[in-house]
Amino acid sequence: MKRINLVHFIALITVSVFFIRCDKEAVIKTPPVAKFTVSPANGLTTTVFNFDATGSVATNEEDTMLFIRWDWDNDSIWDTGFSRAKKFPYRYYKPGTYSPRMEIRNDAGLSDTIQLTIQVARGNSAPRPLFTITPGSGNLRTEFFFDASKTSDDEDSLNTLRFRWDWNGDGIYETPYSQDIQSTRMFDTPGIHYIGLEVTDPQDVAAIQRKSVIVSLANTDLVPDFTWLPEKPSTADTVQFDASASHDPADPANTFQYRWNFNKDDEFDTEYMDSPIFGYQFPAEGQNFVTLEIRDQWGLLDQKKDTIWIAHSNGKPTAAFFIGYEYGNLTTNFYFDADKVTDGEDYIDLLKVRWDFDNDGSWDTDYGKEKTASFKYPAAGQYRVKMQVLDTGGLSDTTSLVVTVSGGSNETGLIADKKNNMFYGTVKIGSQWWMSENLNETSASKFCYSNKVVNCTKYGGLYNWKDAMNSAITEKAKGICPTGWHIPSVAEFQQLFDFLGSGSPRQRLEVGGDTDYRMFYAGQRSINNRYEYVEAVTSFWTSTKASGDNAWVFSLQKDKNEYYRINLGNTYGFSVRCIKD
Repeated sequence: MKRINLVHFIALITVSVFFIRCDKEAVIKTPPVAKFTVSPANGLTTTVFNFDATGSVATNEEDTMLFIRWDWDNDSIWDTGFSRAKKFPYRYYKPGTYSPRMEIRNDAGLSDTIQLTIQVARGNSAPRPLFTITPGSGNLRTEFFFDASKTSDDEDSLNTLRFRWDWNGDGIYETPYSQDIQSTRMFDTPGIHYIGLEVTDPQDVAAIQRKSVIVSLANTDLVPDFTWLPEKPSTADTVQFDASASHDPADPANTFQYRWNFNKDDEFDTEYMDSPIFGYQFPAEGQNFVTLEIRDQWGLLDQKKDTIWIAHSNGKPTAAFFIGYEYGNLTTNFYFDADKVTDGEDYIDLLKVRWDFDNDGSWDTDYGKEKTASFKYPAAGQYRVKMQVLDTGGLSDTTSLVVTVSGGSNETGLIADKKNNMFYGTVKIGSQWWMSENLNETSASKFCYSNKVVNCTKYGGLYNWKDAMNSAITEKAKGICPTGWHIPSVAEFQQLFDFLGSGSPRQRLEVGGDTDYRMFYAGQRSINNRYEYVEAVTSFWTSTKASGDNAWVFSLQKDKNEYYRINLGNTYGFSVRCIKD
């Protein structure tokens, strides 16, 4: 193995370094060449001169980066630092002869400098208006301060400029030209007000600045305040709110009007009032919200919002009852049912009722939990029936209805089907039990005269024969009658008229007649779907089928004593009276 002497090795490295160093020092660098142009060559104090040094070049291929700096007025103080940018704008604000100087330097630190001479004559640029508004917003009593002291002009001093103000933003100046740089203003209407400032220099060159200021009706310096009694109210209380503590610290003599909102809907529940006191009963328990707005004599506003907790209280029950049939005679045991009474706190079983059957001021029953009652009147007439309901908290409610009692002596009754809400009065005429009102069955297809529900309530429904018979075709079919009752046959109707005799059956059957049959002239619905003859004619279907699609009908006219048995098409709409099986 060949060994290298350490001394020889060190000597070899030393020689190599020597030759490398000699090669590097052999490279000679030269400075770049500075060159620039200016456009325009001469100008005014309003001119922006564009300096362009792109004509400067490097003299060495290794110079990849050149750096430039500028001295605009040749005062030996460089106005910019070195940068690689070769173009630069500059403006002279004073007239005179200037010799701008540029220096270009390479990365070796070698540089070149060049200067040019330009003439700058006096120009005249527009002023630069600038004003502030203090405060930035306010109300009708705010005195706004306008300050234009930051306005400037390139050629003229501030004290040579003139100012005028447009307070409405309409281009019409409310103030004349003045050297005053400050002004104050109060506005008499709320809204956004646009302000214009025009500044002109001694050469009458003008410029405008516009700003806006918001003027509102809000005055946060006002102190709206209110209290309420009772301090812990319930839904039963009328809460008395008192806003008389509201005041204006800056003007103790200021006067106010008041309005209130008792919801969170931002819609006030009252108009402005002179009185600071207002009573309100909250319908809902729990957390409620109150807003007071005060308006002072200047029309300025402020609000206070607060939360009020409303406790639960016992609400009174709601009285309601119905009469099985509100018409009868001296034999009728009228049926009254208060099963529809309600209460927000108590179950119906805990509520008690009492009755005054003739509204004479004396209760005919004591309080009791039984909700139904019956009463037979000793004399004909109209009677107002009064019912009162009482809850466990001692609160009550009262309502009333009217019954009509005729002087008739025929035995009467009542069809009562609470489950299906069916109640019909009945009367015995001869040996037959008839309903004393027209059928108004809702489960079948029925028509109300002129398509008005109120007519079904008064006259009952109008049915075609198929619906009245519930599609049956046999005599004495139940049809749509209550259980135990059926559609009368021709023979059964004939038996009724035979019992009444040949005198005036119409008068005895109609409302006010001695039979208490209570016949209304309900009119009819014709086969062309037209309603006609109300208060003039009434017709009743029988269960007796005629030839073809026809069925037999008994009909009576208000202006004739006779009755008519007619064979008519089954699509007519007629009344239905049921007879007991």
